[in-house]
Amino acid sequence: MKQPGLLSGTTRDPSVARQYAEDLLSDTSKARGPVLTQRHRMARQQWAHDHITWNWRQWRNILFTDESRFCISHVDGRVRVWPRRGERYADDCVMEHNAQGGPNVMVWGGIGVNQSLGPVFFNNLGPGRGNGITAQRYIDQILQPHVVPFFQASRNCVLQQDNARPHTARVTQAFLQHRNIDIRAWPALSPDLNPIEHFWDQLQRELNQIRPGPRTAVELRQALINAWGNIPRDAINRLIHSMRRHCQAVINVHGGHTPY
Repeated sequence: MKQPGLLSGTTRDPSVARQYAEDLLSDTSKARGPVLTQRHRMARQQWAHDHITWNWRQWRNILFTDESRFCISHVDGRVRVWPRRGERYADDCVMEHNAQGGPNVMVWGGIGVNQSLGPVFFNNLGPGRGNGITAQRYIDQILQPHVVPFFQASRNCVLQQDNARPHTARVTQAFLQHRNIDIRAWPALSPDLNPIEHFWDQLQRELNQIRPGPRTAVELRQALINAWGNIPRDAINRLIHSMRRHCQAVINVHGGHTPY
């Protein structure tokens, strides 16, 4: 269905233009969101009920982990509007698109209370499913050199990872069990319950401030390392503190999608 206003023309009313922008963002997020079946909703709601009563001491034992791809041509996805005639191409009135071309890197990381692990860059990724990340690559490049030493130095720590195939593969589960690394059960299709998703957003905003921006994959890696170090520990702790709100939001919508 054709989107009004911003995709095909202009409007002189700033409030109307902004509403169009908000509608566009809302429709886009809904279209791209995962389809939650009743089974998924029940699992998400049960997980939220089980964890909403957790205290700070319990949350501080979790290391939230995830992978994310960063592209040089990636923008922050903001939709800008031009409220008056003649401002269509002004810097502050441009509608940006999230292009994914150009050099890019796949990053793994983990965050917890007063700690973070990363950024770790995947190497030699092929064109296979899941961005080329296989269970063996996950073990060789992430778990063995980074996660195992981290857990050996930490007491009572629990690993949280999503249900991507490299994470749930038998060889991966056997590796983690052999290394005595505990894994926290995770409901499927639940990125809104993982605070590291907001950490990735903060990392992208740090990258967006770099002028001139990185132009090669090597420069992008270094920029990510610098941006990672610029995010204060208190900001990470606030993300962990928000877990109760995440759980409550899932409960409020009976296991459905949330704004997080």
